[in-house]
Parts: sequence; structure tokens; C-alpha cells
Amino acid sequence: EFFITASKVSEVAARGLQDALRDAPKCHFEILQKLHCLIVKNNHDKDVAVSDFVRYTGLSPQAVSRLLRVLEKEGLIERKADINDHRKTLIKITENGETKRRVCQSMSADYLYEVIGEFGIENLKKLNELNNMLLIAFENVENNKRQ
Repeated sequence: EFFITASKVSEVAARGLQDALRDAPKCHFEILQKLHCLIVKNNHDKDVAVSDFVRYTGLSPQAVSRLLRVLEKEGLIERKADINDHRKTLIKITENGETKRRVCQSMSADYLYEVIGEFGIENLKKLNELNNMLLIAFENVENNKRQ
């Protein structure tokens, strides 16, 4: 039952976010947001290696390459060779891409704040605590199987 509910929550949330972003600028928000998160996570100022982005997304290198080509064509990202290692390609979000990403992020946040208002902040805190406990349990089982 837990996994069925989790799947339904994910499905309804995705539909809600899609609806919330209906009037947003076209920017491939999900992939731009992942790129932004990786840049922030790695404490980089502006760019990350394509290979790191492939690992972060879990997508195939071919799929990432196709996505990046589309984003580059639309002026949302730039690709360039790493000056320290010309075999490595770096990607960064352009000013245009960042502007559109922020608009979409704001629209997504508005939707999520509405959901949190409906759900209640105390319930959200409890859910977060339980999710963290569940994550620890999964990690413990995974670690025990490796030993």
C-alpha cells in the first residue's frame, strides 16, 4: 500500500506541477533545474562537466547529449571545452536560461506552497521525519547486504 500511495502522490504532484507551469516560459525546467542543482551542489560558480551531469541525472550519455543540443539550440545553455583538459566538455546555464529557470522555479514554489498550506506545516514536518527514518532503514538494509 505504501508504494501504491507513493506512486499516486508522485503522479498527482507531477500533473500539478505541469499544470502550474503551463504558462511558464519554455525552458525544459526539469533538466535546467537539475543542472542548476548540480552546479550548486558542487560549489561551482557557473559550469559542470558533461560527464558529471550524466552521472547526476542517471540518463544515458546519448540522451544527455540530445537534451543538451536542444537546450543549446534554444540559448538556455552553453557548452565549451575545459581549458585545463580539452577532452572534457563543460556546460553552463546562460543568462537567458537562468532567467527562465527562475521564473519556472518561482511558479513551482507557488504551487508547492499552496499544497503545503493544504497539507499543513506540522504534517509536512512529520512526513519529512518519517521519510528520513525510512531512508535510513533502506540504507541500513543496503549496507548490511554489502557486508
